[in-house]
Amino acid sequence: MQYLDTNMQQDRDAEMQTAVLIADDHALIAQAIAISLSSGPRQFRTQTAGTLDETLEALRSAGQFDLVLLDIKMPGMMGLASIGKVIAAAAPASVVLMSGNADRNLVKSAIEKGACGLIPKTMPLKALPCVIDLILSGQIFIPTDGFENELNDSISKSAGLNTRELGIIKLLAEGQTNKEIGMVFDETEVNVKMLMRSICRKLTARNRAHVVMISKQRGLI
Repeated sequence: MQYLDTNMQQDRDAEMQTAVLIADDHALIAQAIAISLSSGPRQFRTQTAGTLDETLEALRSAGQFDLVLLDIKMPGMMGLASIGKVIAAAAPASVVLMSGNADRNLVKSAIEKGACGLIPKTMPLKALPCVIDLILSGQIFIPTDGFENELNDSISKSAGLNTRELGIIKLLAEGQTNKEIGMVFDETEVNVKMLMRSICRKLTARNRAHVVMISKQRGLI
């Protein structure tokens, strides 16, 4: 009877714990977060995933999570479209993005789709439980840091470029295709091509490679 009572108590304790899915391809980071959450005064039940597919599978098969910590650059992630898939699969759990250097526009668009904010990977682990409590209370968490450095406003305005066009140029410099850029900004490939023509016209660039070269020369990227 004592054995059964102990098992029942353990089951009740597990149910009361906050279940967190840590989706990050950096194993050391994921393990550090899991250890920090499970060893504090308030224990969490954690599980890790290292790719988008593993994350979606965990959400399908591992039962209900309260929160998903989602690395936006792990394998399989293709910008806003992939974030939307995780938000849909995790519902009604909260999904918060994790990144060492996130694009402000992407985070804003993700929040509009239902994400609960951004946790920078530079944030001290001891602060994580408080942030999780804030998010689970229904708040959006957006830190003052954790975003990519803002591009020089005077330079971008002098070129006549808007924020989205600047974001496209950055992805272009990273070697992203029109299709991949479209996934990040939730745009069709046709719309991205139209935006690329506008960028070329504003920068007086001959082609994509010339756009990147001019942008680097002007300090846009």
